[in-house]
Amino acid sequence: MKVEEWILQNKKKFRVSLIIIQYGSCNLLLNFLNSLNEHPDRALIDEIIIVNNGLSLEKNFRECFQDGPLPVRIIDNIEASYSSAVNLGAAASSGDYLIISNNDIELLLNWSIKPLLNSIVKNRHIGIIGPQLVYPDGSWQRSHGKVPSILSALVSIMMLDSIKHVLECILFHFNKQKAWKVEYIDGAFMVVNRRCFFQLGGFDEGFSFYGEDADFCYRAWHAGWIVLFEPATRIKHIRGATSTNNTLEIYMKRLMDAQEKFMQKHYGNLQARVYKWLIKLAILERKILYFLIAKITHDKKWQKRAEEARVRYNAMGEET
Repeated sequence: MKVEEWILQNKKKFRVSLIIIQYGSCNLLLNFLNSLNEHPDRALIDEIIIVNNGLSLEKNFRECFQDGPLPVRIIDNIEASYSSAVNLGAAASSGDYLIISNNDIELLLNWSIKPLLNSIVKNRHIGIIGPQLVYPDGSWQRSHGKVPSILSALVSIMMLDSIKHVLECILFHFNKQKAWKVEYIDGAFMVVNRRCFFQLGGFDEGFSFYGEDADFCYRAWHAGWIVLFEPATRIKHIRGATSTNNTLEIYMKRLMDAQEKFMQKHYGNLQARVYKWLIKLAILERKILYFLIAKITHDKKWQKRAEEARVRYNAMGEET
């Protein structure tokens, strides 16, 4: 039976809640809702909960959302962290399956979320499933990864993670990938079994922004749930659309703080310090390599990578 036929036959047996974490530009949110409104997958969503994360939505935007064609509810989150926003949205939802999403997401007309729902509904052991994220130009984007660990840091030093990304990018263009188990799904867009979410107690609010997705998936695996990546669904994600060196440095500091917190939580302070030192070494390695390649080739892309590596390394500070 085709995915479309199975979904249509079984849709009345389960409910799907879309939880959107709103932060920053309302235009991103409007684009997301418009892409959903114009998409056949609109029929799969039973409710939409927008969690307004720390910034006030203007009255006209609220009226536009709440009086529009989609069943939208807006909840204000006074805690203003990503994890608390997700937990607040989940608590207010009624779906058997929760789609947790950033606001900088858009559905693509030629791609459907049906494969995600098909897998997670059919297999009761799947707790979390995520799609292939793509940039606005349709190119490959990292959509899953390894949780922080000493091993993952060593893999990074040997640049095996970069090689893996290249291989994934090649497979992406052939579009012949099958779903596979991964350590964590990128939190920009994930579908979660409601039982899994509340069994784990939701997202750990000790992570304010970054690291909460890896922590959530890590705990899901240890609780006996499967975390799956499904490349048969592609979602547009406007990752880093307004990045500058300044925002990159802030991002890197927050990311390293989150990864260090993850390591402290699951492995202890000693391994957290070793991990941070190894990651700094891996970034230094890339900084030197990218600089040499850029100098030899005079390629602007490599020059950009070298500059980003320099900013990332500087953001690590002097401590190791």
